[in-house]
Amino acid sequence: MPVQPKEEEAGSNLTDQVAKESKDSNASDHPLHAKMEDHHATPGPVMAENLGDKASKEELKKRSEELNKK
Repeated sequence: MPVQPKEEEAGSNLTDQVAKESKDSNASDHPLHAKMEDHHATPGPVMAENLGDKASKEELKKRSEELNKK
């Protein structure tokens, strides 16, 4: 059975060291990362314009039956 090193005896941050030194690392080093402001929604309600008149229940039922015909 293979011997596993204990957590106390393991080298510090081996994965970080490999990622920094490796040329094949997929760690991103470009400056175009998202900022915290990019993740915030624009505050305030959205006011919809020109929605038209509200349809009655009968009109809606008639339209749904028409659209659901097979």
